[in-house]
Amino acid sequence: MRFRVISALSFVLALAVQALPAQSWAADAITLTLGGRIKEFFFVASQTQAPADELNSTGMFNDTRVSVEGRTVLDNGITVRAFVRFNAITREGNGVDEAYVDVISSFGRLRMGEKAGLNTTTIGDPVPEAFLSVDEEILADVLVPRTAIVLRDGFTFKRFTRNALGISYQTPAIAGFRAGVTYHPTPTPAVGTINGAFMPHDALDVTADYNGDFTGGTYRVAGGYFRMSSSRGGIRAGQDGGQAWNLSAGMTYGGFELAGAYINSQPADGRDEEAWTVGGLYGIGPFTVSADYRHAKRQPFPFALIPARAFFEHAERTTVQGAYKLGPGIVVGLAGFYAEQQDALGSAYDGGGVLGGIKVDF
Repeated sequence: MRFRVISALSFVLALAVQALPAQSWAADAITLTLGGRIKEFFFVASQTQAPADELNSTGMFNDTRVSVEGRTVLDNGITVRAFVRFNAITREGNGVDEAYVDVISSFGRLRMGEKAGLNTTTIGDPVPEAFLSVDEEILADVLVPRTAIVLRDGFTFKRFTRNALGISYQTPAIAGFRAGVTYHPTPTPAVGTINGAFMPHDALDVTADYNGDFTGGTYRVAGGYFRMSSSRGGIRAGQDGGQAWNLSAGMTYGGFELAGAYINSQPADGRDEEAWTVGGLYGIGPFTVSADYRHAKRQPFPFALIPARAFFEHAERTTVQGAYKLGPGIVVGLAGFYAEQQDALGSAYDGGGVLGGIKVDF
């Protein structure tokens, strides 16, 4: 499979290069890079069980992905990059995770293919974490969800589109400021002509950020707006139409980092949701520690009235993490966590535990 992937990437890059004027043909040979990651996690947890539950207190997760990147620089300075990443072993199933082409120049970056929108790539991790990352929202799987609140990718617009096909443009940084837009014809894997009567469509993500520095540190702010047209009469929770906006901010000083994020989601079904998070990290040498807290609430039924606020679904979680870098690309870590949830009927659930593991990036 590796040789087929490399051949496909070479073909894509060759087409991109030949499509440009003759004077813009590649000055550098196409370089191919093979990479990937292997992550193994083990957890022990205790949590409130529903009458019909018989939950196991231990378990494991793994995530193995392989990626191939092809890159060339044209004689006019334009960089063309093609990237493919495969899910080898993951909770999301096998197959292609991301596949896209970047054209990068002094005028900015144009991207086409399967990839989360600019809001996600700009904000990245909403809060700094010593061991886990936003791409590893596995604590939501350790603790059984008792609400319909979105926890995975909960603070960016990836919650709506995942890695659906799309096209995006982002300006170059001008005095620390960048802006961009992403368009997804549909947030589903559907291709070809889209019938708006049967599926959501025309998803638009507009995002901007600013990065600056001060004596001894840096700071950043970012925010975006998302809107998607719904199918005729469709009300799939959180996925069919609606709009959302979010904000993110952070700063670093020496070995310290502090950041937070907020999102307000208004899906077409009327079950509005809002969430916020804040966290801090400190690193010294190969050691890193962090702590973060997140809180979210969701209306229990469409267009809930003010008196119903007492019955909003709630989810909150506190996580403390530590990590040690064994070597380049090799990290071991430990995370302790505690969470509380309340469903639309007012029933409360809590739980907590410890998760440890190893991550190898190559």
